Amino acid sequence: MSAGTDAANSDCTGLLAGLLGKHMIYAYENGWKYELYVRNADTVATRCLLGPMFGRWTTNQTAKIVSLGGAGADPDEQYKLAWVEPTGSTMVAIVWPGERRVHTTATFPQWMLDYPESTLTHYEDNLHAIRADRDRGPTYPLTLVSSNGRITYLESRDPDDDTVIDCPPSKLPVGYADRMN
Repeated sequence: MSAGTDAANSDCTGLLAGLLGKHMIYAYENGWKYELYVRNADTVATRCLLGPMFGRWTTNQTAKIVSLGGAGADPDEQYKLAWVEPTGSTMVAIVWPGERRVHTTATFPQWMLDYPESTLTHYEDNLHAIRADRDRGPTYPLTLVSSNGRITYLESRDPDDDTVIDCPPSKLPVGYADRMN
């Protein structure tokens, strides 16, 4: 890595300081609940706690994470996270930790709506089946979903902590998704 690349990474990490290591549970208006852990400046872990995608979880999803600071705004309080899952789904989340809000826009390929079973597991352990289903398709049309949510649980953890999201949602203690702080 060059000195220029190191400086760019350091600047990026500084702008993301208010989000790195954040672990949150959020509930959408429709009652679905998800969990997000920002492992580092380019990796997230997620878990579906309630809703039709219950069972889906990932521990090392590459993501683009940026601060959306804007003129006069505190750059550490508004962020955009975006990633493409091995399913072909695209996820974009805008997170306001200080306001405890999240807005997510997702596109789901048709095959996931037709037969999502291979995705309702730990992605990293099931990539072969997910890719086979994805490649079988159809990938189009895409279904666009846009949802607002409230962050009901928020804590700071160390970056790259493998204990934050480390099991399927079915193995979590009763009441885990309902925790609030």
